[in-house]
Amino acid sequence: MTFLELCQAVRQEVGVSGTGPTTVLSQEGQLKVIVDFVAASDFEIQVIWEDWDFLWAQYSSTLATSVKEPILQKPTDLGTWDLRSFYLNYTTDDSTHLSYLSYVDWRKDFRQGTQTDTTPSYVVVQPDQNVFVDPPPDGAFTITADYWKTPTLMAANATVSPIPEQYHRIIVARAKSMWAEREEAPDILIASSAEYADLLDKLESSQLPAQKARRLSSNDQHLVVRPE
Repeated sequence: MTFLELCQAVRQEVGVSGTGPTTVLSQEGQLKVIVDFVAASDFEIQVIWEDWDFLWAQYSSTLATSVKEPILQKPTDLGTWDLRSFYLNYTTDDSTHLSYLSYVDWRKDFRQGTQTDTTPSYVVVQPDQNVFVDPPPDGAFTITADYWKTPTLMAANATVSPIPEQYHRIIVARAKSMWAEREEAPDILIASSAEYADLLDKLESSQLPAQKARRLSSNDQHLVVRPE
């Protein structure tokens, strides 16, 4: 579902009169409230965990030879590095896993003096999240790593949340809860909160690396309550 389609679903299910919205831009009144709640709900869910599978991505770059601190620019959409995932020449038979060394420890123990170029052993993440290896490389190496992207706000009609499509109902449910709290609509609040909790359980079971064995709710029904 697109941003616009999510907003249309929320408007219909909470019983706001009329049609639409036909766009997420420049809305007023109740439709603006709904648009804002849908965007906020999506973002709120994305930031619950840094390591959602749906935010996972891969990084690859080439190291400069014989440079003590070959700075590797972080991806523009970086949220969090997976510090266990840095490898040199990952796709070859001589791949090397790089151990993570904190910037503070590197600065204390390795920053001063000279080092012999060789196969790097450590990866260091600077405070600005850019990366370098230590000791300096003695040849051409490709460095690869996994990371999780930073959450993003939906802003345009056709924007699609990174949350997997089969779980887009969770955005609707959370937005309905927000609307019900604002409008003091207890029936909608109870039903939408229950649906949200159920779908969050399913989303976490599916999209968190350590949660694959968690219980999945058997409730596959979408709870929709309309005001009289």
